[in-house]
Amino acid sequence: MSSQPFAQGQSRLLAQLEQCGLPKVAITALVGRHTLVRYPKGSPLFLQGSPADVVFAVFSGLVKIYCPRAEGSRILVELAGPGDVVGYADFVDSNNQRSQVFEAHALTSCCVALFTRQHVLKMLKGLEAGVLIRLLELVNSYWSSITHRYAMFLSMSLRERLEVVLSDLGGRFGVSEARGILLTPELAQEELAEMIGSSRPMVSKLLTEMTERGVIARQGRRYILLRGAGLDLAPRALSRVEAEPSSESTGGSQPINERGAMRGPARPAAA
Repeated sequence: MSSQPFAQGQSRLLAQLEQCGLPKVAITALVGRHTLVRYPKGSPLFLQGSPADVVFAVFSGLVKIYCPRAEGSRILVELAGPGDVVGYADFVDSNNQRSQVFEAHALTSCCVALFTRQHVLKMLKGLEAGVLIRLLELVNSYWSSITHRYAMFLSMSLRERLEVVLSDLGGRFGVSEARGILLTPELAQEELAEMIGSSRPMVSKLLTEMTERGVIARQGRRYILLRGAGLDLAPRALSRVEAEPSSESTGGSQPINERGAMRGPARPAAA
């Protein structure tokens, strides 16, 4: 496994912790105690209902976060990449224990750092009151932003949802090339359908229409957001409650920016 994406994921995690206002001593104490686990492509990291006693930080590779539904289908809630933290969303089960509300599977081979909640809570208990208040404000803004984006997403047609998802993927995982923005993840139509709350045939129809309109193109199993068609200007459509920093490309095939706008689940709606 390449050490460059591994180091990139770790550095992004450290940068996010610093932006939260955590003291360097606390960051060192937190990040210094973790267990690295490598997951092969397709393997589960955790399942819905499993104990939520560990938080996962992606250092390399891509991880799919799913919300299983009662009838057996599922919504692809988030595609997590290097520097992202997953496994923090939980619920209290019938035994009064915290359990995972989602499930996670490796889209690619990935390396993930595991932090015990006990260790995280111990670090938080040692922080000053002012730092804890700032963290609480950030958590409130984060969840408010997610609620706002989901509400906006639910009001969109399937076509608009797909455009937002592709634009977001371009902003988070795209690289610049001659024709536009190449999406590096290899996502099947079924996975795109799970991201917008639709069916695979509907996604196939929408992708065909977007190809005919000159919005996207295919390169093997990957998609290209064609330059000048609108989707290459990432992140796209959803207005943001919070402002997030972005990084500019520096030439060649470089990531467009590190974080995107929309990762959300949705229910089926009319196209």
